[in-house]
Amino acid sequence: MAESTPLRDPTFTPADARTSSGALQGLGKKIKLVIVRSIFWSYERGSWHYDLIVLVILSFIFFTPRSWFQDRPTLQLTDLRHQQGFVELSRSKDGARYLIDARLVDMLAPEKAEDAIQQILRQRLQKPFTVKSIDVIRDRNKVILGYTVVVAE
Repeated sequence: MAESTPLRDPTFTPADARTSSGALQGLGKKIKLVIVRSIFWSYERGSWHYDLIVLVILSFIFFTPRSWFQDRPTLQLTDLRHQQGFVELSRSKDGARYLIDARLVDMLAPEKAEDAIQQILRQRLQKPFTVKSIDVIRDRNKVILGYTVVVAE
């Protein structure tokens, strides 16, 4: 066997170099493995890793402030989509109350809303009527959503 050559600087031995750099590489590999397994959800159900990920997700859902999410929908008359923009709200001896979608009114006559409402009521009711009042429904941003119309028949 051939003899090994002695080191020129004996203060740092190769065994010490392997253990310090190997420990850092091993730690880096373990951290990378934990991150990859967490992202791809490869832990077995019932393990503490799995439970920890579920706990993190649930705490995000329940403890995240609502102010972080500014994507709230604006108020709209969603029921009107199913009734073609015209809904009867109530009837009494004084008359009937109807809810008319602003999109339907704008489609018929964008200049004068009262004329469009009269036309819509004539088409829907098909009998003589008298409009008692027309109230505008607005959202927080002052956008017209619809009209509440009281009609005497």
